[in-house]
Amino acid sequence: MNAMHSRGLLVCLFAMAGSVGAQQTMPEASGGMPEASAGAAAVDCPVLLQEAEARFEQGHQAASAKRWKEAQPLLRSASGEFLKVAAACPAVAAQANRQGDRAATELKLVEAAISHQGECLPRFDKALDLDLRAAAAKSDKGDPAEVERLLAEAESTWREAVAVCQSPHREKADKSLAATVKVRTANAELLSSGPACDAAWKNATALIDYAKGAWRDKRWDDAAMLYGKAVMAWEGAADKCSGTRQQQAQRKVEQTQIDAHNAEFCGPLWDSATDLSQRVKGAGNGVSATEKDQLSMKAEVAWRDAAGQCHGNPQNLARSNADALARERGTPLPANAQALYGTRRPAPVGEPVAVKTSVAATATAVTPSAAAALPVAREAVRTAVETTALAPAVAAPVAKVADAPQAGVRKEAPAETTLVAGDTTYKGHFTMDPKSGVVSGTGTVEWANGERFSGTLVDGRRQGKGRFNWVGGQWYDGDWADDRAVGYGTIQFPGGNRYEGAVTDGEPAGRGTLIFASGDRYTGDFVRGLFQGQGSYAWKNGNRYDGAWHLGKKHGRGRLTWASGEAWEGEFRDDLKTEAGQSIAAAAH
Repeated sequence: MNAMHSRGLLVCLFAMAGSVGAQQTMPEASGGMPEASAGAAAVDCPVLLQEAEARFEQGHQAASAKRWKEAQPLLRSASGEFLKVAAACPAVAAQANRQGDRAATELKLVEAAISHQGECLPRFDKALDLDLRAAAAKSDKGDPAEVERLLAEAESTWREAVAVCQSPHREKADKSLAATVKVRTANAELLSSGPACDAAWKNATALIDYAKGAWRDKRWDDAAMLYGKAVMAWEGAADKCSGTRQQQAQRKVEQTQIDAHNAEFCGPLWDSATDLSQRVKGAGNGVSATEKDQLSMKAEVAWRDAAGQCHGNPQNLARSNADALARERGTPLPANAQALYGTRRPAPVGEPVAVKTSVAATATAVTPSAAAALPVAREAVRTAVETTALAPAVAAPVAKVADAPQAGVRKEAPAETTLVAGDTTYKGHFTMDPKSGVVSGTGTVEWANGERFSGTLVDGRRQGKGRFNWVGGQWYDGDWADDRAVGYGTIQFPGGNRYEGAVTDGEPAGRGTLIFASGDRYTGDFVRGLFQGQGSYAWKNGNRYDGAWHLGKKHGRGRLTWASGEAWEGEFRDDLKTEAGQSIAAAAH
């Protein structure tokens, strides 16, 4: 609209100038011959338009070749020339205006490209370089203060890029800014953790590096020892650190426990099974079909032994290797294959894990092709890969309950409100004591890290019925007493396992049922999360054990029944049958 107004004003000015000029050059004698100026103007307009179009084409070609600094003056000159032609030449004004709009539009694009190259891209490159240097320093376990300096400069540079860049680079810079701010926040926790946390973290990391080296060299005893020490080091780091770093240390405790177990119990079996599989593949024509099948069965049993002892991904790989051998052979394992070729060792059971870990999320299933073999009971706590403790302390001060109402006087419940104390938000019917700052009432308590409790607080402590949700997906719903998960409740683990029954300090303790994500189920007695006492374990494939348990293993008098109906009843020791027992044939139908 402003451009059209300007062109109109120029047209008026040119017209007025032409009128004044005509009056000044008009001859005194009205009958004289007129000047030839009108004819000259008619000739000049097409020439001027062609010159402007030629200038525009030069600028357009330079812009197409991304020679922005060359294109900018050409397009600016062409845009001005089109305006002059439109003002001076009414006959071609419409064409000149259209061309002028094209030149102005392309000029804006060129100026934006020049700004992008001179203002946006340098900041983009600088911010990316700072992020890269910060990531390298963090990966090399560098000084958190130096990481903070690099991240602070990167954050400032990303903010400048957001201000000067055009779309789509503005959106990219804004997204990178958010990521850098998040990393910087996490690094701030490292700075605030203190030297004790840093020292414990470095010790644990060093032990993990040594353990990995022993693992690569297949020095399984050394690897198991080093991973075991690393578990204790990570536990120390969890005690000394706070916030996100503490949660990371707790997760490392759980993963390192799995690595320590696999180094001691999985690694040697894995090597044996691998050796047997290679012998099966290398068996030539000189080996009879019977001998090759026997070697294949030995290898399959070895892999199933490994699957019974390995945890995590190695367990799945061992089962896949065993299944592949069975398919290649084309015949199932005989009933006595495990007794003939098995080398299974009992899995470890040490001291029960503290409240920092919860009931096991992984366990061993008996595969259908090995149904005749002795099923291995699932360990309860030592194989835990769950995350958070079931009884974390309430993060913010909570209020003291008001004095009990006098007899006959009805005390009204507090109105629904929202209270904020530090990084904790209370939503519901809560009251805060102005003197002590503690909160009491019923509703939802939310922490800045995403954790949530729904239930009742009494003097700042969880009491009665309530549910606690962790960020990783784990939750507990049940009884609370004096801020402890005690009584009866349900625990849902991130891996899909679920427990329902008696609970003490957030662990299964007493009578309860643990349903695994695989479909297996245990119902019986628990002590600190372990199968202990009398209980029944039912595998998904139909196998079942009823009897005594000790520290997560079949131990004592019991009966093992296979899906086929065959059974064995007698004394078990460390998950294995003893000589004090007898086989029972399946009932005739």
